Amino acid sequence: MDSFQIILKIFEIIILAYFGGSAFYLLLFAIAGLFKGKDPIHPYTRTRFFSIVIPAYREDSVIVETVRNTLAQNYPESDFHIILVADSFKSETIVTLKEFPITLVEISLDISTKVKSMQKALEFLPLRTEIVLILDADNHIETDLLKKINNTFETGIEVVQCHRMAKNTNTSYALLDAISEEINNHIFRKGHAALGLSPALIGSAMAFSSSIFNSYIPRLEAISGFDKELELLLQKGEVPIWYLDDALVMDEKIQNAKVFYKQRKRWIYSQFFYFGKDFLRSLWMLPSKGNIQYFNKALQFSLPPRIITLGLLFTINLIYLLFPFSPFQILWIISLGACLTAILISIPKKFYTLKTLKALVSLPRIFLIMIFILLKLRGANKQFIHTEHEFINNQEPPLKQT
Repeated sequence: MDSFQIILKIFEIIILAYFGGSAFYLLLFAIAGLFKGKDPIHPYTRTRFFSIVIPAYREDSVIVETVRNTLAQNYPESDFHIILVADSFKSETIVTLKEFPITLVEISLDISTKVKSMQKALEFLPLRTEIVLILDADNHIETDLLKKINNTFETGIEVVQCHRMAKNTNTSYALLDAISEEINNHIFRKGHAALGLSPALIGSAMAFSSSIFNSYIPRLEAISGFDKELELLLQKGEVPIWYLDDALVMDEKIQNAKVFYKQRKRWIYSQFFYFGKDFLRSLWMLPSKGNIQYFNKALQFSLPPRIITLGLLFTINLIYLLFPFSPFQILWIISLGACLTAILISIPKKFYTLKTLKALVSLPRIFLIMIFILLKLRGANKQFIHTEHEFINNQEPPLKQT
């Protein structure tokens, strides 16, 4: 074997270790997610006061329906209040919003970020606030959401991630995005919780005790990916996160390639940025302070996007078919099998339909978009990348899990 072949083999081993290791990480937590039971019902002693914070940037098309939905809670009206931080809204939208019993905070930032909007909301939190719920401008919530979160806080939990699910599956991209969200819920929330690790935050449908919110939100600096920065801060501070699987929040899914590109570019950059920023520190804190939660969270951010992992493993296995069989090929086959198994057992049964089968035609294009994103990540943190929302369904089905 000449030096070139040796270098090529070493490179292959590195690629296999990274993508194969990622596949088995997904498989471990996918299997664990099968054993996460239903959330326990906690009898509550009192109703806590909620401040529902909605940071919104140019969301004129969806915000009015979101406010209407949020106000329709099966919870005492005197025990919750909405603070809407409206950044760069149209004047006619502001006029309509002023008709609702909410605190409307009008701002127009030079550099708009969700972090700055949430930090602005801190100035308007009522003193009696005990729980702060963060929603996106497109989120619609089930009528018993506040009750479920209130009951969970009886246990002493101070951070709760609710179950975010798709509001729409009206295009192939929206359907695949909805499936991706449920895979994330299964692996990174249910699976992690089943093994005693803190579930991942999503960026909305998150509830915090007022003390945690007031302590951690001012420390955020992220232009994008604030949820990842917040996760790492919480885990470094050994603040546990709870995943409330039966607390349902509907979220708009992306509907076309353009929005998909913008959204995923923001997500992928922030993931790798915070991995690079925190991994060595988390590695040191693992033996020195026994902080496995912080290490696991930083390690999790090193994972490549699933579509990249699946596509690359599939492609390499196809290439191997062109050559004589070798024992090394078995490792690639096993890695592909692990990745496919993790994905398939994480998809809810309701998505095993002909419509989903048709949507899979879009996967090769999505794979190429993700490759292109990886090549164009540089500078993604220099500006706020806004994901537009526009889907309004005035005949929404009841929120439920299936």
